[in-house]
Amino acid sequence: MFLAQISDMHFRSQGRKLYDFVDVNSCNADVVNQLNALEERPDAVVITGDIVNCGLPAEYEVARRVLGHLQYPLYIIPGNHDDKAEFLKTMKPLCPLLGDDAENMHYAVDDFEMRLLFIDSSLAGESKGWLTDNTLAWLEAQLVQGGDKPTAVFMHHPPLKLGSAQMDRIACENGDKLLALIERFPALCRVFCGHTHRLIFTQYRQATITTIPGTVHQVPYFHENPAPYYNLEPAACLMHRLIEGAGLVSYLHSLAHYPGPYLYNTAISCPVDGE
Repeated sequence: MFLAQISDMHFRSQGRKLYDFVDVNSCNADVVNQLNALEERPDAVVITGDIVNCGLPAEYEVARRVLGHLQYPLYIIPGNHDDKAEFLKTMKPLCPLLGDDAENMHYAVDDFEMRLLFIDSSLAGESKGWLTDNTLAWLEAQLVQGGDKPTAVFMHHPPLKLGSAQMDRIACENGDKLLALIERFPALCRVFCGHTHRLIFTQYRQATITTIPGTVHQVPYFHENPAPYYNLEPAACLMHRLIEGAGLVSYLHSLAHYPGPYLYNTAISCPVDGE
């Protein structure tokens, strides 16, 4: 299994820029083309929420067109910036597993050595996250069904506070219900999120919990200052690969443009004096 995870794309309507100066549509189109050009090709691309910025139909039309160019299967879930009904209507053609119920979007992928469970943590009209009783019951049933097969959950909001003064206020409010499932089911060993616009990781029991950067703009990590800052640090995605003997290995893949890659050359690296 080899997956590319991106998040928090915040598409705007045609011709509009985020905050009137950040061309997220162009940047996201660049990301799609970078992923399509990868030499080692993922089995699928995962997007962990906030596909658009304002939940507008015109934003989803741009997102559908650009994401439609991805040359991989797409697994996608909504975030707090998404409108559930518009999200489902526009994104389902790209991800049929989303189903037909905008209030209960969750699905399982059993095509790999690791089970992948996708859940919606968004709460209409709120920036914080919330796991509904329906979602929690579905997730528990899936974990029972999966037995001891290693399992990863993908959701938008992190299920616990991560020490970020700005983002902790809008984490998943009842994420403790997911933590309780981690305690009960040893096979649940990874939780991958978006929302924080930053690579942050922690450990809860056997589960590594990780948030990832956005595809365009990022959120600084301040432990004490809750002001709503953002910046344009280089974007990145996370790659997840199952490695025999090691399990799931995740690594950061830069989406910035930079020189290279270059092939290592011993003669240049450690030249002999006088050469």
